[in-house]
Amino acid sequence: MSASAGVSPSAQGTALVSPGTGMSMFRWLEVLEKEFDKAFVDVDLLLGEIDPDQADITYEGRQKMTSLSSCFAQLCHKAQTIFQLNHKLDAQLVDLRSELTDAQAEKVVVEREVHDQLLQLHTMQLKLHAKAGQTVDSDSIKDRMPVPSVEEMVSVVCIWMYR
Repeated sequence: MSASAGVSPSAQGTALVSPGTGMSMFRWLEVLEKEFDKAFVDVDLLLGEIDPDQADITYEGRQKMTSLSSCFAQLCHKAQTIFQLNHKLDAQLVDLRSELTDAQAEKVVVEREVHDQLLQLHTMQLKLHAKAGQTVDSDSIKDRMPVPSVEEMVSVVCIWMYR
């Protein structure tokens, strides 16, 4: 027995179509609603074929269908609201990531500028000490200075390339 036994061909097609296949969530929901409507009409037609002397079964079946239809409509509305909110949050996330990247790049640039300023300061200090006749080892000054990492240097190069 197959896994799809008892399921209409249109429902089988829906089971194979997932939101991750490139179809937008809104389109996917629209297809699902159309298939529900088709199945609803089919069940209503089946209820119409029941003997008139069993009208209570037909009435009860239609009541249940009305309840099902209402629940499905609410579910679709909630899903659509969630999809819209998700889309909005995705857009905000992209913006925030872009802002974060810009801030990180700016931080690296500023840190590099501070580093360069420190180098100039220490160079001036060495010149000042040389004029005063004091001997200061430049390596000791360099050892006290922070050295930028490879990632920082690469990001600085990338920033300047994209500007």
